[in-house]
Amino acid sequence: MDQIAAPTVDCAPQNGARDQSWFALAGLAIIALIQVHFALSRTINWDEFYFYGQIVDFTQGESLRPLQTLHVQLLQWIPSIASTGVDGIIIGRLVMLACALATAFCVVAIAGKFARRDYALTAGLIWLAAGFTMQHGWSFRTDPLAAALIAGAMAVLARSRLSTACVLLAGVLIGIAGMVTLKSVLFAPAFAGLAWLRWSEAKFTTKTANRVVAIPIAAGTAFAVLYVWHGSILGDGTASTATSYAGNVGGSMLFAGWPIYLHFAVKGAILSVSAVATIAVTIAVLVKRPRDEAIAIAGLIAPLAALLIYRNTLPYFYPMLLVPVIAASVIGIAAIAKRYSLRLLLIYTVVSGVVVWAVDGPSRMEQQRDIQIAADTILTEPIGYFDFPDLLPAHRKANGFLTRWGIESTYARGQGYFRSILEVETVPLLLTAEPEQNPTLLAIMEGLPQQVRFHEEERTVLRATYRPFWGPFWLAGREVSAGGSAQYEVLVPGPYTVTGGEVSIDGVAYDAGALINLEREFVELSNAGEVPAGIIWGDKLQVPDHPVPKRPYWRGF
Repeated sequence: MDQIAAPTVDCAPQNGARDQSWFALAGLAIIALIQVHFALSRTINWDEFYFYGQIVDFTQGESLRPLQTLHVQLLQWIPSIASTGVDGIIIGRLVMLACALATAFCVVAIAGKFARRDYALTAGLIWLAAGFTMQHGWSFRTDPLAAALIAGAMAVLARSRLSTACVLLAGVLIGIAGMVTLKSVLFAPAFAGLAWLRWSEAKFTTKTANRVVAIPIAAGTAFAVLYVWHGSILGDGTASTATSYAGNVGGSMLFAGWPIYLHFAVKGAILSVSAVATIAVTIAVLVKRPRDEAIAIAGLIAPLAALLIYRNTLPYFYPMLLVPVIAASVIGIAAIAKRYSLRLLLIYTVVSGVVVWAVDGPSRMEQQRDIQIAADTILTEPIGYFDFPDLLPAHRKANGFLTRWGIESTYARGQGYFRSILEVETVPLLLTAEPEQNPTLLAIMEGLPQQVRFHEEERTVLRATYRPFWGPFWLAGREVSAGGSAQYEVLVPGPYTVTGGEVSIDGVAYDAGALINLEREFVELSNAGEVPAGIIWGDKLQVPDHPVPKRPYWRGF
């Protein structure tokens, strides 16, 4: 096994300071246990349902793009052992928590390049206890997986002897990270800084230069091989597809003007005072470090610039972003410890992490689980549906992910987005289970102000196609008032049940409870009775016997 390159500075306690490694390890253990509770109980975010839905789609043979979907192969075993989507996400969260702990270990390893052991352990603790790492470092997204891969590659570059095996390992880890998420490219400056340091330590020899250069070559090769292999399994691995999709993603990653999520940086700073302090001190003392080490540390801190150029700097991105930054901030930790007290810094960091957990607020996970259980009661087999994230992963989501970007993309397509789907797919269900601050489909169906984010034709076709069934569940159909009539465009073919009372369909009378199959066409509905009556999709679908879960179903980041 290759020996690990020794730290460059601060290898042993100085000025009589006692080693605090065991104290730091205790803090890491406490924070890790708290994060286990978080992973098991915190409200599931819409992104997590989206990523889990991709896995279920893959297991059901649905089409996916090769880029940024490698996780579906790595985690395809989860749906087979999960009773609901919520439970599957919890299992996935535990996998991501393991990734987060591995990342913390790698932060310690990278930081150990620049400082003694207890300082490096403190860096790992500060990263793990940072506010957004506490809340999202284990979330069921691709970010924790990519963070572990990137951190592992940086640790190999920083601490190994750069043997052939280590060079290949670092390259493969980077290549896999790129397949997991394209935003891995944002960490190029960190790798460049470490590469410069390793080259300078070797007195700028050609041998070391070749080994350093071999890492991105290995990464590119690994990425290409994985893309072709993964694409062949998905049935879509062409270079043109990759170029087109990467261009679209790249364009959406960057933005011009004022960063739209900069307020999350302020919140993150408030929740992570230890991290902010050590980063600030690191920048202040950076000029006192040897030149090549300062270049490396500057490179590790440079990914912070993503806050100014990357579009989706949402809270779940920060744990990934802070990996190299906190590792570099070990020199700030050392400065703080020498002037004040490392133990006090450790205590404050642990307490702040505990406070983030203690004041986090109520979980909405049970409401989310109740909705999925209700879907199992109402629907006996998978159907197509419209919704905001992919709250019912066992069913076929027909529309795109309605985040801010998703809504903008939908609007940019022009009129007819939902109609174009309904004309080729059978979509009996519309689920209005969105966050209160982003009521998308609910806004359309209930006429809320946010409905203006969609074209009028989109609003019209959805309101004309679906009617309320239970809670957030809307099914295709139409209700007609007593003594009234209406023309109904059937955009969802299939069985319909007559509800409320006798209804005439194109002049033919049907009693309540009657079942009729309809094709895509216009039909004339007439209600000669004294109570509202109509038709609703499905064969006498069962209404759940438990109360509708009260909103909200979500919580903010």
